Amino acid sequence: MKKISTVLIGLSAFWISALSYAQQPEPATACDSKIDIRCNEISQDDFSISYFDTDKDGNISLKEYLAADTSNTERSYQHMDANGDGIIDKQEQQEIAAVYKSIHAQYNAKKTSI
Repeated sequence: MKKISTVLIGLSAFWISALSYAQQPEPATACDSKIDIRCNEISQDDFSISYFDTDKDGNISLKEYLAADTSNTERSYQHMDANGDGIIDKQEQQEIAAVYKSIHAQYNAKKTSI
């Protein structure tokens, strides 16, 4: 449980810093508006990472994770694999989705308070 908490805190810190960076103004670009549009379009169901599970066995293997997006790394996979068993199982996927949902809510709260 301690490892899961550590992973969730790490993921939260990563995403919060990414969202914080995204809030920085960039001259003559629509970067911020693209982020706002994407964030506003996310529904409760979109926080799942189950789409990485291409063989539909309920688990996400490192191979599936890396094949899904060229920006995915083995290191980020290891952070999400909280119990270190080499797969991201349903429980870990649910915990990751909860973290993403929380970050989304924090982002929207920050945006509306400005």
